[in-house]
Amino acid sequence: MISDRILGVEGSKSVGLASVLMKLRKEGRDIIALNVGEPDRPTPDVVKEATAKAMRDNHTRYSLVEGIPELREKIAQRFERQTGRSISPSQVLVSNGSKQTLYNIFQAMLNPGDEVIIPRPYWVSFPEAVKLAGGVPVFIDAPDLQLPVNAIEAAITKKTKLIIVNSPNNPSGVVYKKSDMKKLAALAVKHNLHIVSDEAYEALIYDEAEKFSFAEMDDEVFKRTIHVQSFSKTFMMTGFRIGFMIADQTLVSAINKLQSHLTGNNCTFAQYGAVAALENETSIVPPMVELMRSRRDLCLELSKGLFEVETPGGAFYLFPKVTNYFERFKDSAEMATFLLEKTGVAGLGGSAFGMEGHLRFAFTASETDLREAFRRMREVLL
Repeated sequence: MISDRILGVEGSKSVGLASVLMKLRKEGRDIIALNVGEPDRPTPDVVKEATAKAMRDNHTRYSLVEGIPELREKIAQRFERQTGRSISPSQVLVSNGSKQTLYNIFQAMLNPGDEVIIPRPYWVSFPEAVKLAGGVPVFIDAPDLQLPVNAIEAAITKKTKLIIVNSPNNPSGVVYKKSDMKKLAALAVKHNLHIVSDEAYEALIYDEAEKFSFAEMDDEVFKRTIHVQSFSKTFMMTGFRIGFMIADQTLVSAINKLQSHLTGNNCTFAQYGAVAALENETSIVPPMVELMRSRRDLCLELSKGLFEVETPGGAFYLFPKVTNYFERFKDSAEMATFLLEKTGVAGLGGSAFGMEGHLRFAFTASETDLREAFRRMREVLL
């Protein structure tokens, strides 16, 4: 009954674990969920009020497939402020979260057998979305967690179509070096490839000097880059499901055609909430960044003597190396299961992200919960 295409795709391990935790909580277990890439802070009041007003004003009907004009205009203005590159609002397309945006891109760009280069570690949905489009994921190891440019070039074949870049990275929190990003852009031009730049955490970078966008480079690089962003993490709007892409007009038009048959427009009144988020970004985002920076620093301190951790330059994840515990556990998944069963602390094994030997913890919980989580883990591991 089920198609071979769907049988060949794995379900999201992060989403699957969330269902398990819900069941455990109903059973009365005391769970500290460090598995979820979702801020614990509520959606800003100004966003909720704008969304409610949009409903009262009857913005509850179908709207343009590509997004309401007000939102696309605000996104284009923000992009120019951030990168110095002027774009038309027609180069912006709003979808139901960046997850759908990525699905759209692969469906619109890949033919059966086309190869997509994906550096490890990677977000869990990248390879599955590629496979759903008939593409072939080609994984490239990054032992130091930085962008492995030389290995990427060595993996390019006549079938290569796209390279996925995710910086700040989920799951590692690593911000790729500017020099490596520029080298990658040169590779794309040299080999006639496109870059899918997943920028879901672009605002959550803890050192301003490390910020970089391919849009800052020349027109040829910009034409070959598809920028994918989201309101979920930056603006604490995960349930609103608003993501967007910025790209060459030809690709945006093609994806608009696809989306018209897939979902149509994104939720109309939610888009008005996104407009309010952009209008109030300077009061929403900096406090969020500082909160996550303080939690990152706390987790690094709590990890001493427990985990070997690279300092994440962005996002809100720790990705400690845990191979020193593998005399007790066969792999990271078994270790994550042990921690959940014995301590109630939920994390994810690195194998879910294509990189065995690590665990991923999100520092999106309160300081009290973070301290308690590390206390419990220290108690059973040391």
